[in-house]
Amino acid sequence: MTQLLISIWFALARLPFFAYRFISTSVSALLALVLFVLARERRRVALTNLSLCFPDSSNFQRIRWALAHIYFYLRTFLDRAWLWSGNERVVRDRVRIDNPEALAILDTETPTIFLAPHFLGLDAAWSRLCLEIDMVTMYSNQKNPVLNSLILEGRSKFGEQLLLSRQQGVRPLLAAMKKGRPLYYLPDMDFGERDSVFVNFFGVKAATVTAVARLSKLLKAQVVPVTTRYCNGRYLIHIHEPLPNFPLEDDTDSTQAMNHHIESWVKDNIPQYLWLHKRFKTRPEGESRIY
Repeated sequence: MTQLLISIWFALARLPFFAYRFISTSVSALLALVLFVLARERRRVALTNLSLCFPDSSNFQRIRWALAHIYFYLRTFLDRAWLWSGNERVVRDRVRIDNPEALAILDTETPTIFLAPHFLGLDAAWSRLCLEIDMVTMYSNQKNPVLNSLILEGRSKFGEQLLLSRQQGVRPLLAAMKKGRPLYYLPDMDFGERDSVFVNFFGVKAATVTAVARLSKLLKAQVVPVTTRYCNGRYLIHIHEPLPNFPLEDDTDSTQAMNHHIESWVKDNIPQYLWLHKRFKTRPEGESRIY
Protein backbone atom coordinates (compact mmCIF):
# COMPACT_ATOMS: atom_id res chain seq x y z
CA MET A 1 0.00 0.00 0.00
CA THR A 2 2.82 2.41 0.86
CA GLN A 3 4.49 1.76 -2.49
CA LEU A 4 1.20 2.34 -4.35
CA LEU A 5 0.64 5.69 -2.62
CA ILE A 6 4.22 6.73 -3.41
CA SER A 7 3.69 5.85 -7.09
CA ILE A 8 0.53 7.99 -7.24
CA TRP A 9 2.32 10.79 -5.42
CA PHE A 10 5.21 10.86 -7.89
CA ALA A 11 2.87 10.53 -10.88
CA LEU A 12 1.03 13.66 -9.73
CA ALA A 13 4.33 15.56 -9.59
CA ARG A 14 5.04 14.79 -13.25
CA LEU A 15 2.00 16.74 -14.44
CA PRO A 16 2.52 20.13 -16.12
CA PHE A 17 3.04 22.83 -13.52
CA PHE A 18 -0.34 24.57 -13.90
CA ALA A 19 -2.22 21.25 -13.62
CA TYR A 20 -0.09 20.03 -10.71
CA ARG A 21 -0.50 23.31 -8.83
CA PHE A 22 -4.29 23.31 -9.29
CA ILE A 23 -4.73 19.70 -8.16
CA SER A 24 -2.27 19.81 -5.25
CA THR A 25 -3.64 23.12 -4.02
CA SER A 26 -7.23 21.87 -4.17
CA VAL A 27 -6.41 18.56 -2.49
CA SER A 28 -4.39 20.27 0.26
CA ALA A 29 -7.13 22.81 0.96
CA LEU A 30 -9.80 20.12 1.23
CA LEU A 31 -7.68 17.80 3.36
CA ALA A 32 -6.68 20.68 5.64
CA LEU A 33 -10.33 21.25 6.54
CA VAL A 34 -10.92 17.53 7.07
CA LEU A 35 -7.82 17.03 9.19
CA PHE A 36 -8.50 20.13 11.27
CA VAL A 37 -11.80 18.54 12.28
CA LEU A 38 -10.74 14.90 12.57
CA ALA A 39 -7.09 15.02 13.69
CA ARG A 40 -7.92 16.28 17.14
CA GLU A 41 -4.57 15.46 18.75
CA ARG A 42 -2.48 17.35 16.19
CA ARG A 43 -4.96 20.22 16.08
CA ARG A 44 -4.63 20.49 19.86
CA VAL A 45 -0.82 20.51 19.61
CA ALA A 46 -0.82 23.29 16.99
CA LEU A 47 -3.33 25.45 18.87
CA THR A 48 -1.51 24.89 22.18
CA ASN A 49 1.80 25.95 20.63
CA LEU A 50 0.24 29.05 19.08
CA SER A 51 -1.50 30.03 22.32
CA LEU A 52 1.78 29.70 24.25
CA CYS A 53 3.81 31.65 21.71
CA PHE A 54 1.19 34.29 20.89
CA PRO A 55 -0.91 34.66 24.06
CA ASP A 56 -2.20 38.09 23.02
CA SER A 57 -3.72 36.81 19.77
CA SER A 58 -7.40 35.90 19.59
CA ASN A 59 -8.72 32.34 19.44
CA PHE A 60 -10.04 33.11 15.96
CA GLN A 61 -6.60 34.25 14.79
CA ARG A 62 -4.95 31.13 16.18
CA ILE A 63 -7.49 28.92 14.42
CA ARG A 64 -6.78 30.75 11.15
CA TRP A 65 -3.04 30.23 11.63
CA ALA A 66 -3.54 26.54 12.47
CA LEU A 67 -5.73 25.95 9.41
CA ALA A 68 -3.27 27.74 7.16
CA HIS A 69 -0.43 25.79 8.71
CA ILE A 70 -2.06 22.42 8.02
CA TYR A 71 -2.70 23.51 4.43
CA PHE A 72 0.95 24.57 3.95
CA TYR A 73 2.12 21.37 5.65
CA LEU A 74 0.17 19.22 3.18
CA ARG A 75 1.09 21.39 0.21
CA THR A 76 4.82 21.30 0.91
CA PHE A 77 4.62 17.57 1.64
CA LEU A 78 3.22 16.93 -1.85
CA ASP A 79 5.98 19.05 -3.37
CA ARG A 80 8.61 16.67 -2.09
CA ALA A 81 7.76 14.36 -4.99
CA TRP A 82 9.16 16.78 -7.57
CA LEU A 83 11.93 17.85 -5.22
CA TRP A 84 13.06 14.22 -4.97
CA SER A 85 12.43 13.21 -8.59
CA GLY A 86 15.88 14.33 -9.69
CA ASN A 87 14.73 16.92 -12.23
CA GLU A 88 17.26 19.74 -11.82
CA ARG A 89 15.45 22.09 -14.22
CA VAL A 90 12.21 21.83 -12.22
CA VAL A 91 13.93 22.47 -8.90
CA ARG A 92 15.79 25.52 -10.25
CA ASP A 93 12.56 26.91 -11.67
CA ARG A 94 10.38 26.38 -8.61
CA VAL A 95 12.92 27.07 -5.85
CA ARG A 96 14.73 30.40 -6.09
CA ILE A 97 17.49 31.92 -3.96
CA ASP A 98 16.63 35.59 -3.68
CA ASN A 99 20.23 36.59 -2.88
CA PRO A 100 22.51 33.99 -4.54
CA GLU A 101 25.47 36.33 -4.14
CA ALA A 102 25.36 35.47 -0.43
CA LEU A 103 26.82 32.05 -1.23
CA ALA A 104 30.14 33.81 -1.79
CA ILE A 105 30.53 33.58 1.96
CA LEU A 106 31.56 29.96 1.38
CA ASP A 107 34.66 31.05 -0.55
CA THR A 108 36.56 31.56 2.69
CA GLU A 109 38.22 28.77 4.67
CA THR A 110 35.88 29.42 7.60
CA PRO A 111 33.66 26.40 8.36
CA THR A 112 29.96 27.14 7.89
CA ILE A 113 26.80 26.04 9.65
CA PHE A 114 23.62 26.70 7.69
CA LEU A 115 21.05 27.27 10.41
CA ALA A 116 17.70 26.05 9.01
CA PRO A 117 14.76 26.50 11.41
CA HIS A 118 11.71 24.31 10.88
CA PHE A 119 9.87 26.29 8.27
CA LEU A 120 7.90 23.98 6.01
CA GLY A 121 10.06 24.79 2.99
CA LEU A 122 13.29 23.51 4.53
CA ASP A 123 13.41 20.47 2.22
CA ALA A 124 13.05 22.77 -0.78
CA ALA A 125 15.98 24.82 0.48
CA TRP A 126 18.08 21.70 0.98
CA SER A 127 17.42 20.41 -2.54
CA ARG A 128 18.10 23.79 -4.13
CA LEU A 129 21.33 24.35 -2.21
CA CYS A 130 22.45 20.84 -3.18
CA LEU A 131 22.56 22.07 -6.79
CA GLU A 132 25.23 24.57 -5.75
CA ILE A 133 27.31 22.88 -3.06
CA ASP A 134 27.98 19.57 -1.32
CA MET A 135 26.88 19.59 2.30
CA VAL A 136 26.51 17.37 5.34
CA THR A 137 23.39 17.03 7.46
CA MET A 138 21.89 14.79 10.13
CA TYR A 139 18.59 12.94 10.02
CA SER A 140 16.33 10.86 12.23
CA ASN A 141 15.38 7.39 11.01
CA GLN A 142 11.71 6.89 10.16
CA LYS A 143 9.77 3.90 11.50
CA ASN A 144 8.55 2.98 8.00
CA PRO A 145 11.56 1.51 6.12
CA VAL A 146 10.09 2.31 2.68
CA LEU A 147 9.54 5.94 3.61
CA ASN A 148 12.96 6.12 5.27
CA SER A 149 14.65 4.87 2.10
CA LEU A 150 12.63 7.28 -0.04
CA ILE A 151 13.65 10.27 2.09
CA LEU A 152 17.34 9.37 2.05
CA GLU A 153 17.35 8.75 -1.69
CA GLY A 154 15.41 11.94 -2.38
CA ARG A 155 17.68 14.12 -0.30
CA SER A 156 20.73 12.64 -2.03
CA LYS A 157 19.57 13.28 -5.62
CA PHE A 158 21.86 16.19 -6.36
CA GLY A 159 25.60 16.46 -5.83
CA GLU A 160 27.59 14.35 -3.39
CA GLN A 161 25.70 14.96 -0.19
CA LEU A 162 26.56 13.31 3.13
CA LEU A 163 23.57 12.33 5.27
CA LEU A 164 24.39 11.04 8.75
CA SER A 165 21.94 9.45 11.16
CA ARG A 166 21.93 10.77 14.70
CA GLN A 167 23.02 7.31 15.84
CA GLN A 168 26.35 7.80 14.02
CA GLY A 169 27.40 10.50 16.45
CA VAL A 170 29.29 13.71 15.83
CA ARG A 171 32.72 12.45 14.71
CA PRO A 172 31.93 11.90 11.00
CA LEU A 173 30.14 15.25 10.96
CA LEU A 174 33.19 17.04 12.35
CA ALA A 175 35.44 15.27 9.85
CA ALA A 176 33.22 16.39 6.96
CA MET A 177 33.14 20.00 8.15
CA LYS A 178 36.90 20.08 8.56
CA LYS A 179 37.16 19.06 4.91
CA GLY A 180 35.09 22.06 3.92
CA ARG A 181 31.51 20.81 3.81
CA PRO A 182 28.91 23.23 5.21
CA LEU A 183 26.55 21.71 7.77
CA TYR A 184 22.82 22.07 7.09
CA TYR A 185 21.42 21.94 10.61
CA LEU A 186 17.87 22.01 11.99
CA PRO A 187 18.22 23.37 15.52
CA ASP A 188 14.70 23.72 16.89
CA MET A 189 13.12 20.39 17.74
CA ASP A 190 12.58 18.85 21.16
CA PHE A 191 14.95 15.87 21.39
CA GLY A 192 14.68 15.58 25.16
CA GLU A 193 17.07 16.75 27.86
CA ARG A 194 20.21 15.06 26.50
CA ASP A 195 22.62 17.65 25.06
CA SER A 196 19.94 20.32 25.59
CA VAL A 197 19.34 23.30 27.81
CA PHE A 198 16.09 24.99 28.75
CA VAL A 199 15.97 28.42 27.15
CA ASN A 200 13.07 30.67 26.22
CA PHE A 201 11.20 30.32 22.96
CA PHE A 202 8.56 33.03 22.82
CA GLY A 203 8.84 33.27 26.59
CA VAL A 204 8.29 29.56 27.23
CA LYS A 205 11.08 27.26 28.42
CA ALA A 206 11.96 24.87 25.60
CA ALA A 207 14.53 22.05 25.59
CA THR A 208 16.95 23.16 22.88
CA VAL A 209 20.07 21.35 21.69
CA THR A 210 23.32 23.25 22.17
CA ALA A 211 24.96 21.70 19.10
CA VAL A 212 25.08 24.95 17.11
CA ALA A 213 26.81 26.75 19.95
CA ARG A 214 29.25 23.91 20.62
CA LEU A 215 30.12 23.25 16.97
CA SER A 216 30.58 26.90 16.12
CA LYS A 217 32.88 27.31 19.10
CA LEU A 218 34.85 24.12 18.45
CA LEU A 219 35.40 24.73 14.73
CA LYS A 220 35.31 28.53 14.81
CA ALA A 221 32.45 28.23 12.34
CA GLN A 222 30.23 31.01 11.06
CA VAL A 223 26.50 30.44 11.55
CA VAL A 224 24.53 31.44 8.46
CA PRO A 225 20.71 31.29 8.81
CA VAL A 226 18.65 30.02 5.86
CA THR A 227 14.89 30.63 5.80
CA THR A 228 12.41 29.56 3.14
CA ARG A 229 8.93 30.82 2.23
CA TYR A 230 6.34 29.01 0.11
CA CYS A 231 4.22 31.13 -2.24
CA ASN A 232 1.90 30.01 -5.06
CA GLY A 233 3.63 26.77 -5.88
CA ARG A 234 7.17 28.06 -5.60
CA TYR A 235 9.71 28.66 -2.84
CA LEU A 236 11.95 31.59 -2.05
CA ILE A 237 15.12 31.04 -0.05
CA HIS A 238 16.87 33.83 1.82
CA ILE A 239 20.44 33.42 3.02
CA HIS A 240 20.96 35.74 5.97
CA GLU A 241 24.11 37.41 7.20
CA PRO A 242 26.13 35.28 9.67
CA LEU A 243 24.87 35.63 13.23
CA PRO A 244 26.81 38.52 14.78
CA ASN A 245 28.98 37.96 17.85
CA PHE A 246 28.26 34.23 17.79
CA PRO A 247 28.99 32.07 19.65
CA LEU A 248 28.98 33.68 23.07
CA GLU A 249 31.20 32.45 25.86
CA ASP A 250 28.44 30.41 27.48
CA ASP A 251 26.62 27.74 25.41
CA THR A 252 23.31 28.45 27.13
CA ASP A 253 23.55 32.15 26.29
CA SER A 254 24.41 31.27 22.67
CA THR A 255 21.43 28.93 22.42
CA GLN A 256 19.14 31.57 23.86
CA ALA A 257 20.42 34.11 21.36
CA MET A 258 19.78 31.62 18.54
CA ASN A 259 16.19 31.14 19.72
CA HIS A 260 15.61 34.90 19.74
CA HIS A 261 16.73 35.07 16.12
CA ILE A 262 14.38 32.22 15.20
CA GLU A 263 11.51 34.03 16.93
CA SER A 264 12.03 37.06 14.70
CA TRP A 265 11.81 34.95 11.52
CA VAL A 266 8.76 33.08 12.80
CA LYS A 267 6.92 36.34 13.47
CA ASP A 268 7.44 37.20 9.80
CA ASN A 269 5.94 33.91 8.57
CA ILE A 270 3.79 32.41 11.32
CA PRO A 271 1.66 29.88 9.37
CA GLN A 272 4.67 28.21 7.75
CA TYR A 273 6.53 27.34 10.95
CA LEU A 274 6.22 23.77 12.27
CA TRP A 275 3.48 24.13 14.88
CA LEU A 276 2.44 20.45 14.70
CA HIS A 277 5.63 19.45 16.55
CA LYS A 278 5.46 19.12 20.35
CA ARG A 279 8.09 21.81 20.84
CA PHE A 280 7.47 22.07 24.60
CA LYS A 281 7.08 18.37 25.37
CA THR A 282 10.15 18.14 27.64
CA ARG A 283 9.62 20.20 30.77
CA PRO A 284 12.02 21.45 33.44
CA GLU A 285 11.91 19.46 36.65
CA GLY A 286 8.78 20.21 38.62
CA GLU A 287 6.74 21.59 35.70
CA SER A 288 3.60 19.81 34.59
CA ARG A 289 3.09 18.41 31.09
CA ILE A 290 1.81 20.79 28.43
CA TYR A 291 0.37 18.32 25.91
